[in-house]
Parts: sequence; C-alpha cells; structure tokens
Amino acid sequence: MSEPLLAFLYFFILLTAVVAVLLDDLLSSFISLSVTGVLMATVFALFRAPDVALTQAIINSGLVTSLFLVAYSQTQRTPSPAGECRECPLWLRWPGAALVCSLFAVVLFRGLYFLSGDRIPGSTSAHYLSQTLEETGALNVVAAILLDYRAFDTLGETTVIFTAVFGISLLLSGGKYVHSGHGLSFIVKRGMALLTPFILLYAASILFLGHLTPGGGFQGGSVFATVAILICVVYGTNFEAARISPKSKETFEAGGAMLFVFIGLLGIAWGGGFLANLSGPFPAGTPGSLFSGGNMLLLNLAVGMKVGAGLSSIFYTMIKILELEDDSWPS
Repeated sequence: MSEPLLAFLYFFILLTAVVAVLLDDLLSSFISLSVTGVLMATVFALFRAPDVALTQAIINSGLVTSLFLVAYSQTQRTPSPAGECRECPLWLRWPGAALVCSLFAVVLFRGLYFLSGDRIPGSTSAHYLSQTLEETGALNVVAAILLDYRAFDTLGETTVIFTAVFGISLLLSGGKYVHSGHGLSFIVKRGMALLTPFILLYAASILFLGHLTPGGGFQGGSVFATVAILICVVYGTNFEAARISPKSKETFEAGGAMLFVFIGLLGIAWGGGFLANLSGPFPAGTPGSLFSGGNMLLLNLAVGMKVGAGLSSIFYTMIKILELEDDSWPS
C-alpha cells in the first residue's frame, strides 16, 4: 500500500468535502460531493474492497448526485432571512454543525489510517476467508456474508429502500407525471442508443455473477436504475414511461421483495431455517460456475429487482410536476 498515494487521496477527500459544505452555490456543491465519492471509491479499491468501491461509485457518485440535481431543479432561491449575518465567515454561521462534522472527520480519518496498516485478521475474518467456499459454495466472500451469514440483515436493507420509495411517493403524490417527448439532441440520443446494450450487459454481469466476482444485487440493480434514468433524461419521460411504466416498476419492486421472502421460507420448509442456504433446497453446485453458491444467485436477482425498480421509481417520482392545463410545454 502506497502511503503517499493514500495521503494524497485523503487530502483531496477532505478538501472536496469541505468545499461541498462551504460553497453557496448548491449545484457546485453537488459536483464537489460527487468528486468526494469518486475519491472514496478509489480508496476502497486500494484497500482491496471492490464491492464497497463499486457501491460507492455507482450509488453515491452516480445516483445520489442525480437525485440531488433533480431536487435542485425543482427549487427556487429565496432571499436570506432578516438578521442573518451575511458578512460573517461561513463557518461562524453554523458553529454546531461545523463542530459535529469535524468530530466525524477525525473519527473517519483515524479509522482509514488504521486500515492502511498491516494487520493480522481476527478469528472472525479468518474464518470467513478460509471457510466461505466450503460453507456457502461462493467464491465472493462479501456476497457470502451479505446473502448467507447475514442474509436476514440484507432483507432489512431492502426494506429500507421500500420505505424510502413509499415515503417519497407519498410526499410527492400530488400532480401528474411529466409527459415530455423532447429529450436531448439527436446526437445524444444516438449515442445513448449505442451505449445502452453495453451498459445493460455490464449490469447483468454484475448482478448474475455477484456470488463469483465483485458485485451483486445492490450494484447491478443500481446500474439498471441508472439506465432507466438516462433513458428518461435523454429521450424524455414520455418515451421512458411508455416502455417502463411506473406500474411495472412497482410490480418489479414488490416482486423482488416477495422473491427474497419466498426463498427464505423455502429454507424453513426444508428444515434449515429462514434464508438457509446449503441446508435448504439449493445445492452448492460446482465452485466457480454460474449455478453455484446455493440460493445466492436468486437472492441477488431479488435484490437487483428491488433496488433497480426502487431507485428508478424514486427518480421518476421526484421529477413529477403539475402538467400545464393544455398539455403543452413553454418554448
């Protein structure tokens, strides 16, 4: 591990995070925060945590930035409240928030510095590294932990996504969906048409090979959601809704949750416990093959359906505004 490279990355992570907090322009702040996410993904990759790096890059730097930009496009600037100290330094306006952020920064960088050193893995991590293939049939240790050793916790994480989709849909339930056929320019549309099959293939490889290589349901589902978002932006919401309707997304999201729970109940039916893997009805298969790892392939599929449909639904709901009465758009 190159300590000068880590120090360089740590410095710019801190710099871009501080810039994101201090900038008055929200758009620039979002871009700076996205750069922070990319740098964090690079650090995770250097720490040999490719699954976390993929999640950080796709969700934090991609989808979260897109959601921020959509929310920003639906807001308006308002004058500062009377009595606000506009001449004061920015850090003096929110001393409490600055103190809390500083404390979290100290804890974060202390942890990152500790991780950068050579450490002997403890008994728990040593067991996972040495026994995962035998106990789960999966080559990817991270996937085995998420979908076997702590699969019930992963079910809770998918429930969080469902709650977020439900909450946003409830808050923004008024009005109609935008019906726009404009989209972007012809060149951008043609370029998107050429790239879409490759992006979908990449998403499918992450999703279906998550028990063998870095990736899985969360990362693959996020890339699928990114495709839906790009289609919505490039071709217009009318084009995207005609091919992937909001009802279809709701069906996929509910289907993913039901599939996850159904696989868990199958484990009980076979006497192996809820979400049981090899002790349930799912064989280990040949290590390294597609149909291996017990129920992990199906669980990744369920999580991918849930995450992809949920995140794209959040994006589509956030760009919903009231239509003009004559269904026309201003020039």
